[in-house]
Amino acid sequence: MQTERLRRVPWEASAWREAARELLEARRAEPMFSAVRVCPLLGFVDTERKQVGCLAHPLVTGGTDLRDCGVYRSSVCETFTCPSFGWLTDAQAKLVQVACADWYLYGLVITDVEFVRGCLRLLEWELAGPARPEVLMEQPEALAAIRRMFALKETAPRRGTNATVFGRFNRDDDGEPVPRTLDYVKLGVRTAPEDDVVLCLGYAPQDATELMGARELVRSHVKAVARALPA
Repeated sequence: MQTERLRRVPWEASAWREAARELLEARRAEPMFSAVRVCPLLGFVDTERKQVGCLAHPLVTGGTDLRDCGVYRSSVCETFTCPSFGWLTDAQAKLVQVACADWYLYGLVITDVEFVRGCLRLLEWELAGPARPEVLMEQPEALAAIRRMFALKETAPRRGTNATVFGRFNRDDDGEPVPRTLDYVKLGVRTAPEDDVVLCLGYAPQDATELMGARELVRSHVKAVARALPA
């Protein structure tokens, strides 16, 4: 919607501010967390609609800088880097980029650092040794299995209506994120290595059977990656 609306706007600041205001008012859902601003100037920057970027950037407009018309000043846009790149290693971030071929899945995975770390940690336990991203990227079958594992962010079943793409967190009364935990006493089970990933996927099990099923789903994908690697 943003791409189509902004394609019809002349390269003038007043027109872009008005279009940005209309797009913000037309939103059908609030941002997941109130502190996070979602800029209305984002859109597809290529005709194939495979790359998302800033439609107001000079490289897109042909020279005119219209970024001040969005929810951030252009000086902020110029210096901002996704926080995930400060928490993930370069190799881990590259693995996500290579494994997640489409922009939507990439966005879901790269912004969930605990999910990425949790999946790789489980793989290392399964291998009883390091899971080096640079090695994983060189194995086509393993890379395909990693893609399916990361795609659980989209495909994991039976997560309930409250599941979100940032399943590790709930909102507090002020709309701020607070970490979720599992009530092991209520569920009558002990902790397991898969539980961090289970939470990241948005599962909120009401009994031990639900938790065991979610753990097995995660475990099966980790084992599939391990099987795809050379001995």
